Amino acid sequence: MKKLFLTAALLALTVFGALAQDFKDLGGKLEEYFVSLAGESPAVQNKECDFLIESAKDSLVRQYVALKIYEHYSSSKIMGDEAVAVHIVDKWLAPGKVKMKTEEDLLAAKMYAEFNRSSLIGKNAPKLSLKTPDGKASRIPLSGRYNVLFFYDTSCPACKAETVNLRHMLRADKYDVKLFAIYVGDDADSWISYRNDFPEAIHLWDPKMESDWQRLYGVLGTPRMFLVDPQGVIIGRNLDTPALKVLLSREFSDGKYTYGEESQTARYRQMFATYGDTLKVSHILEIADYLAARTFGEGNIDSFKQVEGDLLYYLSQEKGEVYKDAIIPFVKRYIKMEDVWNTPEDKAQVVSLGEFLSEMTSRTPVGSQVPDIAASGTLRRKPFPIFVKGSKEGVYQLGKLKGKPSYIVFYSANCSSCQELLGKVEELVSGSRKVKVLLVDMDKVPQKDQLLDTFDLTQLPFVIQLDKKGVVQHRYVQL
Repeated sequence: MKKLFLTAALLALTVFGALAQDFKDLGGKLEEYFVSLAGESPAVQNKECDFLIESAKDSLVRQYVALKIYEHYSSSKIMGDEAVAVHIVDKWLAPGKVKMKTEEDLLAAKMYAEFNRSSLIGKNAPKLSLKTPDGKASRIPLSGRYNVLFFYDTSCPACKAETVNLRHMLRADKYDVKLFAIYVGDDADSWISYRNDFPEAIHLWDPKMESDWQRLYGVLGTPRMFLVDPQGVIIGRNLDTPALKVLLSREFSDGKYTYGEESQTARYRQMFATYGDTLKVSHILEIADYLAARTFGEGNIDSFKQVEGDLLYYLSQEKGEVYKDAIIPFVKRYIKMEDVWNTPEDKAQVVSLGEFLSEMTSRTPVGSQVPDIAASGTLRRKPFPIFVKGSKEGVYQLGKLKGKPSYIVFYSANCSSCQELLGKVEELVSGSRKVKVLLVDMDKVPQKDQLLDTFDLTQLPFVIQLDKKGVVQHRYVQL
């Protein structure tokens, strides 16, 4: 269907002329198509891209499509997309079937292909003959072992930060790997200092640049890191430490995985803490997209399940509104994938949890009117007519609670965090005459089932904020 839709757009451009607006519209459709291709193998993506280029009969349209494809894949952050860019250069640009805008652009594209083709995912890792600190020859990568090749410069700030992360990972996780730290400079004194600070690595260099490592591994900047399997095949490129850890976790997995362990939770907590109070649902989904690109995007299904399953467990544990609001779009995007989460363990540990969380967080959404349910509680602020008609004082009609702002707080006396919240409620109502808060003690309400069916009370306290008309403005409020 997408092929036919894009082909129609290409043919329309050919017939009616390549107007600026036409190219803008086509560019948008191409970007949508790239998203739909994410996760497919390079062979499939190559075939699809060739089809699109061949469909454009007008030379200007064909040039636009081919260059758009090359630009997308050569600048993509998804591991493995480089293979598609190299294919476009080799098949369309270098032979002149599609003209680039300038000779300089063509030269740059050829250089890109030349400096990437030898180190693509699935290729046999090029052998390098390097020198040890005492001048002896060493040939890497080693066969029969997992090899990490870390190219760095002692004057590179990003390399120093990555070194700290690598050192911490190697000390914390006992993976059976050989890490080769390959110095790309020629300052022997600074290299001594670096080696002393990183004793976990095997240190090598090539001060005379005789091994052609720049071209073979495409090292035009640092840091640059690769993972090579025991058969000598590149299974990870352009990695950072978290991505390397994901790949190694998959490779050394015993087939069993426990979701939501504290080490994984701590990692996500640290990751999201960098956003501070500015964290949005879009940021959470961007992280999920990044993790998917570095795992599923390369066909690493087990690693994909681990990182996204852990993220689901993390979202289920966090109490802030932004985390809960991210659950439904996250589950739709990454958990409702029947062809991926297809084992009984997947369904029991992840899919069922995703469905449950989605159902709970869909209750009384933002913008909805609070249902008119009777609940016994305590009103913090002077009484107003929300009592249930004919009842004794203390039974309130939730749907009649109005004011700006007003809150409904569901809590339990046996919950320590609830007790902390009640203290904050007192501060809130004493600081503003306009604030109204209805406290509902879930230990005492007689109509508990109706409340449980209406609100997400899986975690207490649960606080919702209403506007002057009784419409939900926020849920999972942290007073």
